[in-house]
Amino acid sequence: MKQSKIIALTSLSYMILSSDAAEVRVTGLDEALTKTMSAKIQPRLEFIGQRSATEWRADDASFFLKELLIKQGYSDCKVNWELPGNDTILLKTELGPQFVLGKISTTGKDPLSKKLIDEYFSEIITDSKIISRSKAPYLEDYPEKGAKNIANYLKSQGYWDATVSVVSVKKQSTGQVDIQLNIQRGNLHHILPPTFSGINTQQVAAIKTAVAPHINKPATSQNIATLSNTVQDYYRDQGYQFANIDISSKNLTGILINYDIQTGNLYTVRDFNVSGNIITKPSRFSRYLSPLRGEQYTEADTNEVVKKLLLTGAFKSVRIIPKKINGSEIDLHLEVTEAKPRFIRAYTGVASFDGFVLGASYTNQNFLNKLQTFTVRSEISSRGLLGEVNLTEPYFAGVPVSFTTRLFALQRQFDGYDKKQSGLETSFTWKPNDSLTSRLYAGLDYVTLEADGITPQELGPDDYINTKVGFEQTLDLRNNPVLPTQGFHAKGTLEYGRIDLDTSSSYFQTTLNTSYRHLLQNEQKTRLIFRFNAAAIYPADSEELPIDLRLFSGGIDSIRSFAERELGPLSASGDPLGGEAYWNASAEYIYPF
Repeated sequence: MKQSKIIALTSLSYMILSSDAAEVRVTGLDEALTKTMSAKIQPRLEFIGQRSATEWRADDASFFLKELLIKQGYSDCKVNWELPGNDTILLKTELGPQFVLGKISTTGKDPLSKKLIDEYFSEIITDSKIISRSKAPYLEDYPEKGAKNIANYLKSQGYWDATVSVVSVKKQSTGQVDIQLNIQRGNLHHILPPTFSGINTQQVAAIKTAVAPHINKPATSQNIATLSNTVQDYYRDQGYQFANIDISSKNLTGILINYDIQTGNLYTVRDFNVSGNIITKPSRFSRYLSPLRGEQYTEADTNEVVKKLLLTGAFKSVRIIPKKINGSEIDLHLEVTEAKPRFIRAYTGVASFDGFVLGASYTNQNFLNKLQTFTVRSEISSRGLLGEVNLTEPYFAGVPVSFTTRLFALQRQFDGYDKKQSGLETSFTWKPNDSLTSRLYAGLDYVTLEADGITPQELGPDDYINTKVGFEQTLDLRNNPVLPTQGFHAKGTLEYGRIDLDTSSSYFQTTLNTSYRHLLQNEQKTRLIFRFNAAAIYPADSEELPIDLRLFSGGIDSIRSFAERELGPLSASGDPLGGEAYWNASAEYIYPF
């Protein structure tokens, strides 16, 4: 194929599309516009530049150039063509003024804000091009398109009778085009009780109960979609995974939606197969899928399997495809794409209590090709050193309980004393749903303490073995586990331990940490946070309780007007000593800037 190119000669204000055939020359453009047109016009004139110059090709070239100039805001431009000979097409341009989108105003006092009007009117321009609002070119069809876009926005907010019309279009001498609109939003529609067809009276009563919370809400696009998803999810939860649901609606005094439902059959899982695994042992998938065999198929159960497999970190993607075998049985086909299981991570930072922190870790999320997670981590901070090794089996003994073994050693410098500790801990974690997490653990620690400011009597036993067993329960009803803005969270722990070596004693410890976040309904999304924390430890003899087993309070997760661990008894040297019990409560008002 013959190659063509554009050459811009700014001093003569023309550009040339040259090839072995016709040349296309343009006059009447300045340097900036020449550069813009050079980039835009080449793909459109390339086919012309590969052929000889004719009248109809010259007319095509003129049309293409004028179309591009109009889209730059030169709505009054003229492009004439000539054939001066030598297989050349000459395009003569008269630009005229350039028009850009100016002020968008409305008649009346519609409560739709000027910001929203401007945003949705100009969306048709700025969303389709990489261009700022202030430089948006004006085209003749923009007013009608912009008005329609505003009307569509109002309909999506529940104003289904909304109309937006163009009152006037005024071209100013500055090149701005001011547009005035008439907005009639009408009444806010609400969702009427939906009707159902294709199912019996008993099924209608059940589904009406499920959708009741959505009735009489504003008929916004989001609320209507949520209602429809509720209907679909209801039948999926009942096992009708292949139900066919047709939706139709009427605009009356509100939005009336009819669902025509063909439930289809219920299916039982017969068997399953796996594809896409390269290093993961096939037997490991059976732990997740075998419990579904012989059970009624529901999408919720397979989604739970997908989530658990993704949480192992060993896969980029996981998909379960049901395949009908007959009228009552299906097979599950599991498709996986494995991720790179091994990675090294390094991190650094500054913490309020630990000071400077520098760490590194190695992780294998598919250890021994068994979907186990193996981690080695080391960390140094202003407070000391930490090294640990973790191995987690996410599906222990064929049941959905994760088993973790942790071996660690640390050295820490606290105010008043130094601590060295090494130990082994094992734990079982069960997560029946997204809100509840139960953890049972047991550990054996060897600890040595050295006074650095406090007295030996204040330090307590300084060389001991701690054997412990405990149970931890978490309830998380927050809207986001990482950056929550509303919801309740609570964690409680019960622990029994025994201290042996220099002295022998036992203890029982309980802790409770709760918080509740309430999002205030305003544009700033301000919120309130209430916290209540309490703990108590009951030793056989308080004088034989080591300082590092005592309870401390204060800091970022407690009462922030006290430094970490410093809310409580202090030694004669001013160092925190801890205590046998505490409680604290707080309320916060958060305003986001």
